[in-house]
Amino acid sequence: MESVYQALAKIGYTHPLHPTLTHLVMGLVMGAFIFVLIATFFRRESLARTAWRCMVLALIALLPTAVLGYGDWQHRFAGDLIFPITMKLILAGLLLVLLVVAIVLGFRTENWSRNVVIIYAVCLVVVIGIGYFGGELVYGKRAPKAATEETLVSEGALVFSQSCSACHHSDKPDYKIGPGMQGLFQLEKLPVSGRPVTEANIRVQLKTPFKNMPAFPELSEEKVEALIAFLKTL
Repeated sequence: MESVYQALAKIGYTHPLHPTLTHLVMGLVMGAFIFVLIATFFRRESLARTAWRCMVLALIALLPTAVLGYGDWQHRFAGDLIFPITMKLILAGLLLVLLVVAIVLGFRTENWSRNVVIIYAVCLVVVIGIGYFGGELVYGKRAPKAATEETLVSEGALVFSQSCSACHHSDKPDYKIGPGMQGLFQLEKLPVSGRPVTEANIRVQLKTPFKNMPAFPELSEEKVEALIAFLKTL
């Protein structure tokens, strides 16, 4: 999917793709729960069917949402299983199972019972959890202070000085021990591995390096993000 992200970047779209569909799944589940509550209290069979159809649509929308989520995970986090992503994966799997159960149980209106309503409620709780951890992924690490781009670059410069400067120049493209980093993001390919110059491939290089470069598993996601922000300024 990396070619998709590169094509979108060329037309100026650099945002994650996954959130464009997550709200569809969440909205359908929330709507289904509201409809089923009204149907239960007021004995409205038509609303019960509407709730069921919302769940069917949510299940259909879940597949492309998961595909885009996987793409964003690989592109932006290089497949790193950080805690919010792990929780989102677990909850998404649980939601898939619950949606299937809810659809099967609610297929015939005469089978509607309190258990069906409970399953709808659990689905709602699960999508709220998915939304929460999605928010943590984007905003959680910035909750203590809103890191400006300038702050991020400064932090990245410090990371580079501590972890990278022994082998790489930051002010010229010449080799030191490894290639210089000046103008890195203006290149089409990384100097040694030949992989496309993307944030994801830089993350991969830091965790599972190509050839003789040591790995840096101790670098947190925040430090990696700051380092990439700094490299983009060179």
